[in-house]
Amino acid sequence: MSPLLPEQIDALGELHRTSRDLGIDLVVIGAAAYRAWVDDDYRTTEDIDLVAGIDLSELPLLTRPLVECGWRNDPRREHRWISRGGARVDLIPVGSQARRDKRLMWPRGETTMSLVGVEHVFRGAVEREMAPGLVVKVVPLVILTLLKIVSYLEEPFVRRKDLIDLAGILDVYEEGGDRRFSDVVFDAGVDYSEAGAYLLGWDLARLCADEDERAAVHRFIGLLSAEDDASFVADQLFGDAQRGRGQRFRLEMAAFSKGWSSLEAGK
Repeated sequence: MSPLLPEQIDALGELHRTSRDLGIDLVVIGAAAYRAWVDDDYRTTEDIDLVAGIDLSELPLLTRPLVECGWRNDPRREHRWISRGGARVDLIPVGSQARRDKRLMWPRGETTMSLVGVEHVFRGAVEREMAPGLVVKVVPLVILTLLKIVSYLEEPFVRRKDLIDLAGILDVYEEGGDRRFSDVVFDAGVDYSEAGAYLLGWDLARLCADEDERAAVHRFIGLLSAEDDASFVADQLFGDAQRGRGQRFRLEMAAFSKGWSSLEAGK
């Protein structure tokens, strides 16, 4: 079953065909990418997040054909487009200039968006079937984790869903594969239940060669490593009704931090 609604499938298919015809790279990120890899029926999304391999000044090349087919731009949000079927699509143009700047400024609202980590999106994207016959490029979980961390740090008080998605990724990372039984995990002395979280930190440490990327992950871990902060975040995410889930999140975050530090420890 597709993680997307019918109108979202139609919108993604139309956008995919348009970008392909124009030779523009298009990659699914955000909650839609999360649902592409994680079987989480409780995680729904009202919009599809995508990055396009063009700069903001070139965006009309992609959007003009869509407008001619009935799409419209949300007057309050420059990055949001509404398909003719009513689906909401958040379209982020990330060309060579934006990648160098690691930041995108939307001129109408004079708001900025961090693009730290986005360089990995185009290099690491893989094809994934989002619906029968609809195969598009999707960001893999380790890169999605980096993007979620950067997004959360920009607005930690309003990006609660980013943490919930991260908790879901920590749960399932490398689940069902052999890596949870590998020497990397065994040598680290990590239990199987936290092995996925450790491997996620381990993989992320080897992905992030850029100073800004590493600084973002260090800051994120610092925010959640203090016992009081970790407990507060877990309570905010899961509440009393899921106290056991909150405890697991804290344990997984500790394993994630250990995996992240493994590169510095020479492991």
